[in-house]
Amino acid sequence: MAHNSVLLIAFMLSFLGMYALARSLTGSPAASIAPAIAFACCPYIFARVPHISLQLMGGLPLSLLALHRLVDQRTAGRAVTLGVVLATQALATGYYGIFAGLSVGLGVLFFGITRGLWRERAYWVTCAGAATVAVLLVLPFFLPYIELQRDTGFARSLDEARTYSADWRAYFASSAWAHRWMLPLLESWREVLFPGFLVTIGAAVGAWALTTRGTRPQREIGAYYALLATLAVWLSFGPQAGLYTVLYEALPVMSLIRAPARAAVLIPLSLAMLTALGLTVLGSGWNRQRRQVVGAAAAILVTAELVELPIQWYPAPDASQAYRLLAQLPDGPVLELPFYDAEDGFEWHTGYLLASTRHWKPIVNGYGDFFPTQFVADAPVLAGFPSPESFARIEQMDVRYVLVHFDLRGSPDRTGWAARVAPYRSSLDPVYEGTDAALYEIVRP
Repeated sequence: MAHNSVLLIAFMLSFLGMYALARSLTGSPAASIAPAIAFACCPYIFARVPHISLQLMGGLPLSLLALHRLVDQRTAGRAVTLGVVLATQALATGYYGIFAGLSVGLGVLFFGITRGLWRERAYWVTCAGAATVAVLLVLPFFLPYIELQRDTGFARSLDEARTYSADWRAYFASSAWAHRWMLPLLESWREVLFPGFLVTIGAAVGAWALTTRGTRPQREIGAYYALLATLAVWLSFGPQAGLYTVLYEALPVMSLIRAPARAAVLIPLSLAMLTALGLTVLGSGWNRQRRQVVGAAAAILVTAELVELPIQWYPAPDASQAYRLLAQLPDGPVLELPFYDAEDGFEWHTGYLLASTRHWKPIVNGYGDFFPTQFVADAPVLAGFPSPESFARIEQMDVRYVLVHFDLRGSPDRTGWAARVAPYRSSLDPVYEGTDAALYEIVRP
């Protein structure tokens, strides 16, 4: 329920954010709906449904909307608004916070040059003010990462970034029903980055319409989004393409990124904006009814193209008896077995993370993008529980409960487990012993 709610809210915010940006820059509600759908429902986002943080991209168009408002009128209020939106996006998703910051930074330079604002002190003061607000809001949450880098030397290497970079096939890969015919032609692909046929064609038509019929302000905005899309493609190809390496060496925050391909999220945004501008320019001579009909037709066609069918949903498993009992016990750290080590694959610990929402107690097991050296060293020791070494280690960690599963990958069989645990019965107080699991409380001397 929580995941589904966040997912739906994320789609709604992405749609509303893109709609607000497009309507603000075009003044046309009819021309803004289809582009908003193209951004919110792009194949990139459907391919990442399990990554809940990557669904939270609504702050990207809102950051750019705040930038445009600041460029149009340099006030303290608009500087604060831009800073708050940037910080909110960064706290929602670190990757998108960095991409939003890069997009806004590009916009500051671009519009500073095209409008001659670089000569105005007020322009740079308000931009600096926005950056200051964003940094001050994010810094308290960012300090632990700085401490992690200082204490462990943690950083994403360029070699690691190469693994998670896009290739040309990624830009033709899509999970949308209307695009699946392309997948056998690709044979293999690293990422899913195809933005969609209609938004790509719409952006191309929009660029042509802006060049031939657009006003100077419209062409200026179109040029910015064309540049943003181009740089996003370049950046997504990672270190081997050059731009990522330059930014990696120049901006320390880039060392926290290991998947340059995710910069491609800026591409459907940029193409959607160019499409909105194109619809506005082409519809400038139409009456209101015709603009609404064309806008509605475009929205229906984009929706039909990007629809994802079928989507595989899995029911959440019921809480086991062991978890229900654990939830009723006094608080204390929990060790769950089997304890998977690097050879088994640390990703198998993710099931324990989800299950922890059944009892809300701290667990020794864990999974993330970074594994502390102590966790890696402890894994084979804890995997051998019960043993003198594992008992000594869990005592240091003040572990209170041990939950052993008999129905998971790599689980011990109940007969073998009974033989293993027999010599340690005096140190383990059984709370539950069933066919699926056994729960013990550690007996302290």
